[in-house]
Amino acid sequence: MLKNSTWKLEETNLALFGSELEKAHRKEEGALEKAWGKETGVGSQTGLWVWRIEQFQVVAVPKKDYGTFYNGDSYIILNTYQKKDSEVLLHDIHFWLGEETTQDEAGTAAYKTVELDDYLDGRPIQHREVQGHESKQLLSYFKTFATPVGGVKSGFHHWSAPEYVARFLMVKSAAIAGGHKSSVVVREVPTSMINSGDVFILDTGKVLYQWNGKESSGIEKVKAAEYAHGIEADRAGAVNVETFDEGDRDSHVFWAALGGEVEVKPASAVTTEPEYVKKLFRLSDAKGQLQFTKEGSGPEVTNALLDSNDVFILDVQHEIFVWVGSGANAQEHKNGLHYAQEYLKREGLPSHTPISKVFEDGDHTMFDNALNRF
Repeated sequence: MLKNSTWKLEETNLALFGSELEKAHRKEEGALEKAWGKETGVGSQTGLWVWRIEQFQVVAVPKKDYGTFYNGDSYIILNTYQKKDSEVLLHDIHFWLGEETTQDEAGTAAYKTVELDDYLDGRPIQHREVQGHESKQLLSYFKTFATPVGGVKSGFHHWSAPEYVARFLMVKSAAIAGGHKSSVVVREVPTSMINSGDVFILDTGKVLYQWNGKESSGIEKVKAAEYAHGIEADRAGAVNVETFDEGDRDSHVFWAALGGEVEVKPASAVTTEPEYVKKLFRLSDAKGQLQFTKEGSGPEVTNALLDSNDVFILDVQHEIFVWVGSGANAQEHKNGLHYAQEYLKREGLPSHTPISKVFEDGDHTMFDNALNRF
């Protein structure tokens, strides 16, 4: 049984937290947060940290479970790194919302993300992530990214999916530039998704059936096998793993377990994202009040249109970036994310579209790639 999803995406806007007094209070509170205290190395060394929201508390996720995000929960992820030949620590903070998380959990994740940002002196780039629509940057942190059913109930009691509930999983290469070369994403999908270009795992509880599409990559096959054997280890070996290739004579065993043979779509039938014309908007109060104006679209959108005195919003469809100029004032800075959220609603774009805030004087590789590529 899944808990009711009661969170509202539009109410997780980071721009709701903005006053200087509130910011100072959050920084003070952030310094007291045990989840990222001095002994954890957060803020003083490179690394990846993942926390889950439990009973309004930030709880560290064991490293062995990194890459597993239960759909009933909310998480905070911090990636701290250094560029080559530099000693400066750079940070990306993501808060991830499962499709069955509660409003309380989502709100706590959003608030704690801002608190962590303040603790790190406002240097991190912030990202909001929604299950099933994660940014490529988040996926790049993990060799395998899985979103199983489960989590913390509304009453904040841990629970798990009923034993031996069949699941059909798709293992697909993430093909993420700058991430793990062997990154894959594991998602639960309907059987109608089966195609020759990917690998699938049927988990019946006692037996795991791996089915390799004839056009699937070697990485997908290897990572699917690793994932299946990881489940086997978690269940103390009380499960068998059987592997089949598309077209094998004995693949009827897989189809029987699935409940009957279904149409296998060609790899080319898997839809890809259509081309999209990027758009750039300026947020400025230079004339005495905030104005949101379109600056350009398509090839005319380049770095030359950016102005250090203002905030800009870049729309590349699959993600929205809020670029904060080094000379932008507090009013413009504070309202950037709010205007980005309102823009999504006005343009009819999916509310789950990732929104990232970047700073001119910080690291913004993903923004630069989006600005120059699309």
